[in-house]
Amino acid sequence: MTNRNIIAIIPVKGDDFNKHGNIMLGKKPLAAYTIDAARESEYIKRVIVTTDDERVAEFVRGLGAEAPFIRPPELGMKGVSLESVLKHCIEWLENVDGYKVDIVVLLEITHPFRSQGIIDKVIDVLIEDDLDSVFVASEEKHDFWMYDENGKLVRVGSKEYLPRQSKTPLYREMGGVVCVTKAEFIREGKRLGQKIGLIPVRDLSAFIDTHDEMGIYIAKKLVEES
Repeated sequence: MTNRNIIAIIPVKGDDFNKHGNIMLGKKPLAAYTIDAARESEYIKRVIVTTDDERVAEFVRGLGAEAPFIRPPELGMKGVSLESVLKHCIEWLENVDGYKVDIVVLLEITHPFRSQGIIDKVIDVLIEDDLDSVFVASEEKHDFWMYDENGKLVRVGSKEYLPRQSKTPLYREMGGVVCVTKAEFIREGKRLGQKIGLIPVRDLSAFIDTHDEMGIYIAKKLVEES
């Protein structure tokens, strides 16, 4: 494992951070939870924050992350793809910093809670099973519906109601918690490779998303009561 250059990339957009990113959860700012989780990994060699805002860069450096560049303006615009942000990051590291990347661990600060060791567990599965990408997911055995191309409401998966124990589970990707991909696919502008694995998580705190006020409220209550 030590001969692989494994890095964490944490994308942080300035506008989003200024709204919610520097809120306090207990005695720590929101961003510190994700940065600390990455720094505690036995495998991650560098923790990189990619941002379009110098104020964010200074802030996360104070938390122990690297912010070695400021994204170009076009990668800070609304609607820019995550794939292009990740690609730019490793291209900068390889072409400017001279640091070849082997594996990328994507983490997002809006998911502050991760179970102990989950990052390294995902990395282990990627390497041991020779996969291209692995992410954590929530297993669902509920009934899901969607609108098809004709606007008709259709059931996802099974066409009839089944007992819970008989249902084939669906998996909701929780890539913001942990998503690990070989760098060769990131260079191609892809977030996931061809051979994909997942790890189901049952820790409800991992599902907390602080993109909105309700998520922030729940996160604060969880920290207060822990």
